Amino acid sequence: MDEALMDAFLHQHNLGNRVNGSFTTKAYENIVNELKEKLGKEVDKDKIKNRMKTLKANLSKSHDLFKNLSGFSWSPVTKLWSAEPEVWNALIKVNNDAKEWMTKPVLHYDIFVILFGNDRATGEKSETAKELKKR
Repeated sequence: MDEALMDAFLHQHNLGNRVNGSFTTKAYENIVNELKEKLGKEVDKDKIKNRMKTLKANLSKSHDLFKNLSGFSWSPVTKLWSAEPEVWNALIKVNNDAKEWMTKPVLHYDIFVILFGNDRATGEKSETAKELKKR
């Protein structure tokens, strides 16, 4: 189901049924209809939104870890992050959670990056109330 869901979102994205980073009502109607046809079972907009929220959270973990690191690449064939052993070892020394990504496939990462890669808040330009007051 996840592959069909990601493909349906990508299709709507490519059709331009997305405004300011949000999918339109028409996009969701099209996705519901496409999934009903492909999967042969009943789906609705809320189920689609909930599943996409879960997928996005899981994919974000991988994306946030590797997005600015050199020496790593994601393979669309194996669906794994790869790097030389010394690069992995250096990362694992500073972030032990990275070890799981050596063998854990990241499905649909390529589509995720197209759909959401640039739409994510990083907190990079955030300011506290105190900092805002000083301006």
